[in-house]
Amino acid sequence: MLIGNFLCPPLTMPRNVDLIKKDWSIHEASTPKRSPKKERPSQVLRRSTRKRTVPASLSSVFCTPPPSAKKSRKVTQVSSPPVPAPTLTTLPYVVIAKLLLYLDVDALENLSETSSYFDQMIAGRFLTSINFPFPVDFISEVMSVGCLEKKPLLKLRCKKTKDEFKVFPDMPDDYSEPSSLHKIIVDNCPDMTDYLVLSQISILSLHKLREVDLVPDSVRMDGNRVIAQRVMDSYSNFDAGLLRQISRLGSLRHVTRLDVLVDQNFYLEQFMTLLPNLIELGLNILTRTGLSKHVYMNEYLPRLEAVVTASKAPVLKLTVVNESRRQVNKILKNSFIEKLVVTAPCTFNMLPVMERLKEVTVKFNTTSPMIDCTYWKSKADDRVLHRAGLCCVNFGAVYENCPNIEKFMGVEVGSVDQKMSFKKWNTRVKKKFYEHYQNQGGNKELKPWAKTRWFSRRPVVSRDMGPPRLIL
Repeated sequence: MLIGNFLCPPLTMPRNVDLIKKDWSIHEASTPKRSPKKERPSQVLRRSTRKRTVPASLSSVFCTPPPSAKKSRKVTQVSSPPVPAPTLTTLPYVVIAKLLLYLDVDALENLSETSSYFDQMIAGRFLTSINFPFPVDFISEVMSVGCLEKKPLLKLRCKKTKDEFKVFPDMPDDYSEPSSLHKIIVDNCPDMTDYLVLSQISILSLHKLREVDLVPDSVRMDGNRVIAQRVMDSYSNFDAGLLRQISRLGSLRHVTRLDVLVDQNFYLEQFMTLLPNLIELGLNILTRTGLSKHVYMNEYLPRLEAVVTASKAPVLKLTVVNESRRQVNKILKNSFIEKLVVTAPCTFNMLPVMERLKEVTVKFNTTSPMIDCTYWKSKADDRVLHRAGLCCVNFGAVYENCPNIEKFMGVEVGSVDQKMSFKKWNTRVKKKFYEHYQNQGGNKELKPWAKTRWFSRRPVVSRDMGPPRLIL
């Protein structure tokens, strides 16, 4: 065939269907003829053993049929390789990202150190935590790079350390005197403090900020360290300015954990409505030892009650570093708290009114290491063990005020129904706390124990937010 100037070979036609039929007839046997006189046995032609190729169009006709059910049972089952045990890294990325939301920043930092996978997911995408104001080593690191990447910050710490450093380490001492972050905060005027906060916070990306820790390193729980009022005022002014700048940037609403140091002034009250997603609130209380009755009753207690009431965090941690000792009930009301952790002296006198409260943990803070219990009018020979249910938090106040309470200082109290009378309820829970006293090593009988280590009357809790009642 000639196409243009090129000679093309003839096209190959498909195999004739007659030939396919001829191939098929090869496997057929002819029917033998029967003799009219004598019947002979029929002969069967032997099938050909030659293998012939089958056209593709008819391949489905000649496929080997599947084995029957009886034969399939005889087929030997081939064992599949063992499936590896699932791990955290084998989960889908969206699942892992969801789980990480339930961890605090300290746990995220520890997880980031376990493997390169989590290090890339956490430290590779976020700046997990930083101290504020910036330490000298961080400033030196910023100066050494040509380009600064603003990763989202997860936790902001302001520990106000007293560790000394030199701003210009290569200069003589008479030119560059040693300083500390504590000294910078205390010695600067308020205008300089605001400028310092604004200039440094502008380097950070706070749109994913989750935790803020403003408790100084110098605060210790042994009661031997009391911060001067001038220093405490400087700390409070700096912390309030820092929170205002975070709020101005719109990042305070993302904070889930907040730890602060407060005194009788309680500057935190103005920020409580700006923390809708707060999960845990830590109040570290450090007041002057000799507060007057007027300041105690009209400033300190009302502000403490107002801050606790305004919080929407399900976890409240109250830590009393130092406080004026007064025999006054602290009626703390809240509709969101589910877990209460109190670290305070035995004379803290807290009465909880919290409808969602489920668990109360009490840790005692005493000024003298030789004395365990410092409850009111406790005898010198009866101070080895604390008075569970009286010290720090009065358990009698939970009756009808905390209907969902389940555990109090490790004692299971949720099984005792509060719908019964107070006398019957008190009798049943008293037996549980007496067993707790015996498990701690107490050897008093029930009646002597109840006389000095249990409440005999129901504590008076006012339904309105009036002034605290004096204990007579």
